Amino acid sequence: MERKFNTAIEARRVTDELRLQLGTINFNKDLFKYLHNIEKMVSILSSAEVRARQSHKPSLVDKPRDNLANALDYLEKMIIIAKLSE
Repeated sequence: MERKFNTAIEARRVTDELRLQLGTINFNKDLFKYLHNIEKMVSILSSAEVRARQSHKPSLVDKPRDNLANALDYLEKMIIIAKLSE
């Protein structure tokens, strides 16, 4: 799995791209719900980044970043499957 972002701002751009891709799929209500949950994860990552900068502990962002990367990877795979099944 290749992570396509390092910060919450970059992750937000990735989610925006995925939202555009989801707009082209016919049966995507569940995928939009999943994307909404991912957007919440981006907010959690953003908060973790702020806490990490304030406390000088960069390791605080590792777990939220990895969880978000896994969720984005899964959604990208689901989008590919949905496009292929149309």
